[in-house]
Amino acid sequence: MYEVEIKRMDHEGRGIGYIENKVTFLSNALQNEIVLCEILEEKKNYNIAKVIEYKQKSPKRRVPFCPFYEQCGGCHLEHMSYEDTLKYKKEKVENILKKEKIQHPKIETIENALQKNYRNKLSLKIKEGRIGFYQKKTNILIEIKECALARGCINQCLEKIRKLGIKNGYLTIRANYNEEILLVIETKEQVKFKEEEWKDQKVVGVIVNNKTIYGNNFFYERMNGFLFKVSYDAFFQINPYIANKLFSLIEENIEEKSIVLDLYAGVGTLGIVASKKASKVYSLEIIKNAILDNLENKKLNKRENIYPMLGEVEKNLPKIKDNFDTIIIDPPRKGLDKNSRNLIGKSKVKKVIYISCDPLTLARDLKELINHYEIKKFIILDMFSYTYHVESFCLLERR
Repeated sequence: MYEVEIKRMDHEGRGIGYIENKVTFLSNALQNEIVLCEILEEKKNYNIAKVIEYKQKSPKRRVPFCPFYEQCGGCHLEHMSYEDTLKYKKEKVENILKKEKIQHPKIETIENALQKNYRNKLSLKIKEGRIGFYQKKTNILIEIKECALARGCINQCLEKIRKLGIKNGYLTIRANYNEEILLVIETKEQVKFKEEEWKDQKVVGVIVNNKTIYGNNFFYERMNGFLFKVSYDAFFQINPYIANKLFSLIEENIEEKSIVLDLYAGVGTLGIVASKKASKVYSLEIIKNAILDNLENKKLNKRENIYPMLGEVEKNLPKIKDNFDTIIIDPPRKGLDKNSRNLIGKSKVKKVIYISCDPLTLARDLKELINHYEIKKFIILDMFSYTYHVESFCLLERR
């Protein structure tokens, strides 16, 4: 074993120390703590180690509220106070931007009012009849009885999952504002869903291997005065409270009569919000079910000025010829591809609203975009409380 002093924290919420002058990453370790640890993986330029004993604990350390925290890889920051997690995330973003020499205004933070039980979606593994999460970077399953971050109606489902008769597979549970549930299952086994066994919950659909065996393959979600159809495989924000804050930011920063291009549009949430003030909104999305939902949501919310389009952003962006003046970008973690960054930079678009769930790829994209744009607002929304993940809202205006 080695004694290590934690010097700082990395972008994944791990402590950083040194063993024989080699960088060593340790989960569940805070700055200024002294720990005894053992090396789990020894790489050429770094080690990954596990804390065995805390010789000196930080006064900032907190007892995790989840009994599975130290084994499960889903959360990363429960050993910190909520206020310290926000400080960590802000400093993390500032350090990433500083490293890339990106000038930005003062970073604001929007806190999560419901720091536990906020998730409306939970993805689980089922292995030999046991239900839970894989330990980080392993195939070791940690069985759980509930998730402290998931909504109560989702946790209630966990008590009944064994009745489905699944020994091995994957399960996603989605819930909406009305506590209606979609069960999405992947397995080679026959699923035994009996409606009478779930009568105390509002299960509106069961989908097995992309086929609906009960009810519907969608539900309706209500947010910020809008109603959205959400298919089982379509993206939707996992934190309703923060999603409402995000919608308000979108509406505040769209100009009257503007022409908006909504990239990675999903079921059309951000585009529909933008359409309240914009004259036209083009919504581009690659998932077919999401575009079908987008078309339905356009009707549900009586937004005739929205034009959904199916296709990849990088292939279809050059084909859109209208003189749009605002772009909304909400990409997956990988961010924008290089061609899209170049096209946006060389365009005459006045305003870009970039929503990101990964500050590293956001910084990479901003590094190119700031050659043409100035960052006017930078806001962190705590979408993923007690994890190292960061949701950012960035407003850019052409120089």
